[in-house]
This record gives sequence, structure tokens and C-alpha cells, in this order.
Amino acid sequence: MQSEFLELGSMVAHAEIGSEPSSSRIMIDQGIRASLLCTLFGIEREHWVWPFHASEDAGSASTQGVSRMLAGLLEPLGRIGHLGTLAGASDLDPMDPGPSHTVLPATLAACVALTLLDTKSESDGSEDALTSSAVLAGVEVAWRFRSAITGARPGIGFHSPGVFGTLAAAASAARMLGLSPQACANALAIALTRASGLAINSAASMIGMTHFGWGALHGLEAALLASQGWDASRDFQRGLATLFGTDHVDASRLSVDGPKAADALVFKRYPCNIYLNLLVAILEEVEGPAIDQIDVAMPWVPHLDCRMPKDLRQARNSAQAVAAIAGAGNISYAAFSGPSGPWVPRPDVARLLPHIRLNMDRDAPTGLRNAEITARIWRGGTVVHEATRAMRDLRGWGIEHARRLMGPSDPDGGVAALYEGSYRRGFDYVKSRLSQIAP
Repeated sequence: MQSEFLELGSMVAHAEIGSEPSSSRIMIDQGIRASLLCTLFGIEREHWVWPFHASEDAGSASTQGVSRMLAGLLEPLGRIGHLGTLAGASDLDPMDPGPSHTVLPATLAACVALTLLDTKSESDGSEDALTSSAVLAGVEVAWRFRSAITGARPGIGFHSPGVFGTLAAAASAARMLGLSPQACANALAIALTRASGLAINSAASMIGMTHFGWGALHGLEAALLASQGWDASRDFQRGLATLFGTDHVDASRLSVDGPKAADALVFKRYPCNIYLNLLVAILEEVEGPAIDQIDVAMPWVPHLDCRMPKDLRQARNSAQAVAAIAGAGNISYAAFSGPSGPWVPRPDVARLLPHIRLNMDRDAPTGLRNAEITARIWRGGTVVHEATRAMRDLRGWGIEHARRLMGPSDPDGGVAALYEGSYRRGFDYVKSRLSQIAP
């Protein structure tokens, strides 16, 4: 099977965005820009995720020591781990069906690796083309690894950002650095030894945010090590089986041609769990006075049934809380964010929260190609709106939706920086904001 793994390495080494159809090029472009916006929101809004930044707040010597030590964990390699963790906190990352979180770590790894190259000005578009090719490589190879996992429903195996995100970041950085097919295969092999995450995918837990950071950090590290001649076992079947179980892995699928990952990307449109994006989309269609009840029917994804979220992270992964937030009429990013500590819903959200009725169907498909959610909205004892939406409806979005998410205040011109210029300019803006907020 060594030849199959070399095929993967060759695929990464020769990924070329210019050879892809226009639909794929558009999706990769939107994925990169959405990932950078996702990172920016993490930096600007998710200040509760600062254990990984040395706090200047007064406290005991031991507390300050812990803060400094934690802050150092994700600082190496261009602070990519810090960026990834903050972006994971924003819950806006683009996804490929699986679900797997690969576009974000691939984008961050490509942007950091680009800073190592002696490239010229962006005026000829060459940097953007190289970045797009790198992200394309990361998304495609991670898609193939995810496709090698068979028969697993959400909640089985390890959290995607720490596994498939690591592989995506490794492939993306390897392509950006121009590694040979052999070295690209070694980068993937090394990345698989770095894969990490919760054995039960508890997306609502706080620790899940760090998997985005660790995936990006270790994927980039894998590519850098491979560039210096390091290697690892290419027994990908055994490596994947260690994580997901022998009965759930078929490594022969790694080199099988199939649908292009770029064409299958799914874009969150709101900062909450991917399944619940459909629920928000339906509620966004409701006009008029306040509603008083929402009935939700969806596939069985048990961690989304959380009637009393204890913090913001759980609220964004709670079908009941997300329905109440969206039902109250505000779907900007600010409606889904807030201070650290216990989640305190606004009065209009608190009024609606007890009147969300949830029905989960154990037999309904959960895959992002097929999953659907239905909502029935009541006002004054009468159904005023009912609709069903499918995951395949969550396609890309551009600058206007980004501005809508940002809300009325964008004093530093972040949306324009990310959407009207080059990828490097956008990434430089994100790094600049991080250095201002967390020097």
C-alpha cells in the first residue's frame, strides 16, 4: 500500500488551483476568506478564551505562573495555535461533509507557511494562487482520510479538528513549502502521529476549541519536520484504526477517485453548531411580532439537546438556546457571543427558551449531504411558518453576509481587509489585531 500513500503525497505536491473548475475555485476562495473572518471574530469577540494568553490581571503568584505557562503552549510557529483556538471559539468555520473541520487549519497553516517564503508582491496574484493551491491540497487530502472512516456517526471517534484538521494543515503547509511527493507523504504520516482530540466528540465542551489550535499547530509542525527530512510510519490503516477502531477504517479508500472536496464544502452562516444553522435559517424567515413557541424536528445528535446551557459554548450547541436566540430576532454575531461565565440570556430570549419543543429522530440521516431540520413557528396559538431545510443548502457567502454578521460596527475595517484584498493582506490584518489585543 506504499504506492497508494505516495499517490497522496503526489496529490498534495501537485495540487493546482488553476486546474480546478470555477466552482471549486470560488468555494476555496470563500472558504479561505470565511476562515480568516472566523479567526478575526475569535480575536475580537471571544475574550473568554484567554487562558492561552498571559493575563496582566492581578492575582496570586501561582495564578500568574499558570497563566504564563498556558500562554506559552500555543505561541510557537507564528502563534498559529492561538489563532486556531480563537477561531474554533467563534463557531463559524467552513466544513466539508463528515463533518470535518479542515478549511480553517489548512488556511492558517498556508498563511503562516507563506511568511517563510521569499515571495514577491501580491500584485500579480501569484501569492493568492499559491495559497489557494495549498488550501485545496489540505481540504482534499483530509477529505480522503475522512472517507476512509466507515460506519461512524457523529460522536464516534475523535473530534474532527484534532485529527482531520491536523492532516489538512500538514498537507496545506507542505504544498505551500513546495515539498516533494515523498516529503508530502512524510508530512501526512507525521501529522497522523500528532492527531488528538476527545474520544467522544463533545462539541459543546470548552476543551473542543483547543483542537482547532492543536490541529493547526501540529499540522504545520509536521510539514516543517518533513521539509527537514523527518519521516514516520506510513501504515495509515493502523494509525487510523488506533483512533477509530479496526472495523471503521478502510485505508484503500485513500486513493480512490471521487467527488472533489472543494465542491462539497458546507458553510456555516451563523456562529453556532452546523446542524443548528439550518434552524436559524428558517427562523430568519419569520417576520412580524414576537413568536411564542417553536417546534423543532431534527436528526438524533444528542449533545444538541441541552435545555439549560451553563455557558455560551453550550448555548451555541443547544438547539433550544439557538432557537430562542434566533426566534428573538437578532442573528448578528453579537447575538451569539457574550462575557465569560454563566450564560445569561437576554429577556426576550429567556421568555422564549421554555417554549422550544425538540424532537430528535434516531433514524434520520446525520451526514451533511442528507441531514434536514424542520421548524414550526407559533404565534398566538397559530402556526405562522413551517419549513424544512437541508445541509446541502448551506453554501458559500461573501462580503455582504460578512458585514451582516459583523453588525453595525466595524470600526477597523475588518471585513474590507479580509474580502477586498489579498489573502496575505487579510492574514496580516488578523495578526495585527491579535497583537493589539493580546501582545
